[in-house]
Amino acid sequence: MKLLTVSALLCIVMVVTIGAGEHLVYKKHWYLGWSRYGNRYFRYFPFRYTWAEAQRYCQLKKANLASVRSLGEYRKIQRVIYRSTHSYPVTWIGGSDAQQERYWFWIDGTPFTYTYWCRGEPNNVWHREHCMHMNWTGRKCMNDKPCNYRYPFVCVRKRR
Repeated sequence: MKLLTVSALLCIVMVVTIGAGEHLVYKKHWYLGWSRYGNRYFRYFPFRYTWAEAQRYCQLKKANLASVRSLGEYRKIQRVIYRSTHSYPVTWIGGSDAQQERYWFWIDGTPFTYTYWCRGEPNNVWHREHCMHMNWTGRKCMNDKPCNYRYPFVCVRKRR
C-alpha cells in the first residue's frame, strides 16, 4: 500500500512539474513566430475575422491589432504579411474611428501620428466605415472599411 501511495504521489509531482515547465517554456519563448521591429513584435494571422473578432484573438495572444508608428513599421508589417502569403492581401490593423467619426485612434493606445491613407481616404462610405485595413489597391495603402467585413489581420505586442 505504501508503495502504491508513493508511486501515486510521484506521478502527481511529475505531472505538476511538467505542466509548470511547459508553461514556463511558453512564457520564455512566446516570441517564436513573431517578427521584431524595435521593441515591438508583429505576427500575421490568416483567419478571416471581423475587426472586433481579430482584436479579441490578438488579446488572447497578449497583443492588439497592429498600430503603425512610422513608414518603417508599415513596411515591416507588409514584409511580415508577404513572408506568410507571398502576396499583399487586404489585412486588418488596429485603427478605428468607431468611437467618434473622424477621430481615429489605435486600439493599443499608441498616439495616432502616422498614416498612409489611400487618396481620398478615409471616406466613410454610407457612414459605415469605421475600421482600418492596409494593402488597399495597387498602392498598398490604408483604407477605412465596415468593421463587420472579414479579413486576415496583424497583431502587435511589446517586448516583455
